[in-house]
Amino acid sequence: MGDGNETVEIDQYSASTEGTSLYLKAGQKYSLYDITKGALINSGNDAAAAIAIHMAGSEEQFASLMNYKARTIGCWQNCFCNPHGLSQTGHEVSALDLAKITRYALHNKDFRQIVRTRSDRINELSGEDSIELYNTNRLLGCKEGDLQVIGVKTGTTDEAGQCLVAAAQYNGQILLSVVLGSGDRYTDTLRLFEYGTSNCYYTAAKGETLLYQVPVKWGTHSTVAVGPAKDISIFVSPRQLPRLDKKISIESELRAPCRKGEPVGKVEISLGNSIINVTELVTLEDVDGRFFWMK
Repeated sequence: MGDGNETVEIDQYSASTEGTSLYLKAGQKYSLYDITKGALINSGNDAAAAIAIHMAGSEEQFASLMNYKARTIGCWQNCFCNPHGLSQTGHEVSALDLAKITRYALHNKDFRQIVRTRSDRINELSGEDSIELYNTNRLLGCKEGDLQVIGVKTGTTDEAGQCLVAAAQYNGQILLSVVLGSGDRYTDTLRLFEYGTSNCYYTAAKGETLLYQVPVKWGTHSTVAVGPAKDISIFVSPRQLPRLDKKISIESELRAPCRKGEPVGKVEISLGNSIINVTELVTLEDVDGRFFWMK
């Protein structure tokens, strides 16, 4: 929606935003990318307000954009009234929607990089001021066995309590945890991750294992073996297994020569209305073509 190189000029309203702050001053100028780092790494409410006013003209208009975007990615249990999460009548969001929003945001490489950053520095464009940033997520980088925490964002108010949306890498997958209204968000988050790694895993098929034989025209063999290019593994709880649905798209016939590893289709696995895994189907062997007098 915005170019990270855009200049954001801090207004008086944003500079006076309460709560956790970067202590921005009216008239200062930062790049949009840097001020976003201030909001995500340091939890700067003044930075979040400055972004909103720069992008939409007011916090209210920006919140409307937030609500619209949330609807486009399937979030319906929320009503955003401001950009920073400070207490406000009507401002609310469910743990499920926070997980959906985080899953969507983690597809953005800039977001992924910022939320896994422990410390940084941003410089005011005039060169006169700089701000040291320190991530408020104490679990960031925490490693337990094969699990490592890579983000995402803390939040605390008197009304909401301690909150933490966290992401962790585990065996090539990303696990998300959402803790709201906690008395100890870090312990609760680690318990959720422990539950996820112990109970939520499902392998539909191993990579490069035979699933289908596809007819081959003009080949030295009449069919070629086809299977997934990699393991089809997903994290779901046991009670979600009956809700999984599989859709297969595959070529009805191939023409020789066929080379091992050629894509010939895909497997989509859905949970409810959401596609949660897409894996290519590839040929698992070579099939040479017959000479023309053999056809």
